[in-house]
Amino acid sequence: MTEIFAHRGSSGAHPENTLPAFLAAVESGADGIELDVQLTKDGIPIVIHDDKVNRTTNGSGVVRELTLREIKKLDAHQGHKKRLRALFKKTKIPTLKEVLVALKHDPLILNIELKTDVYDYPGIEEKVLELCKEHQHHFTFIFCSFNLDTLTRLRTLDKTLVLSAITGLDVKAAVEKMDELQLDSINPPFKLRNHESLANIPTRCWTTNQVSQMDTLFDEDVLGFMTDFPEKAVKARNERNK
Repeated sequence: MTEIFAHRGSSGAHPENTLPAFLAAVESGADGIELDVQLTKDGIPIVIHDDKVNRTTNGSGVVRELTLREIKKLDAHQGHKKRLRALFKKTKIPTLKEVLVALKHDPLILNIELKTDVYDYPGIEEKVLELCKEHQHHFTFIFCSFNLDTLTRLRTLDKTLVLSAITGLDVKAAVEKMDELQLDSINPPFKLRNHESLANIPTRCWTTNQVSQMDTLFDEDVLGFMTDFPEKAVKARNERNK
């Protein structure tokens, strides 16, 4: 069965990568949640996509140059639709630990992207793995990145991890590392899912928000896909299974 991952949580209707978005994703019935991790200036893993806080908060600055205390002063609803911002006032950027604790009762697949494609955070792999081992709960973890060096470090740290390589337009570099890194899947953009280099390789596509595209992926029996609207995706899958 094709797995449905809530992309940055239920981010189509909630501020992305926040606890409200993740809790809504659980309620939607999604199989998993995709989230992004970076490090603060004081080395704390936090959940945010961009290397700057400008787009998604009421503040400005580079994540790695801000302490956790400084980041916790920001409201994380800025990047969302204006009409819904009032509903999520005072929503904060969560730490990875806070997310793991908040979701600990739910048997989810957590697809954790280490955001090292812009800045190569030294030690991020060890910090993320340590937290995930401390808060295993009912989770199944998938660790992914655009950065193949990050995946190499993760594989060196733990031979048992489930790893996935995310790609943009260049899928060949990831394919060449498939066997060496023992990758579980490659995660290409939707439009590249049938790239000749990906023949017979399990894929989790990003990011799919139209029902027609979701139906295509269900028909093709891909391993999974990311969506900003998990409730819509779950409904589409359920309709097919009636």
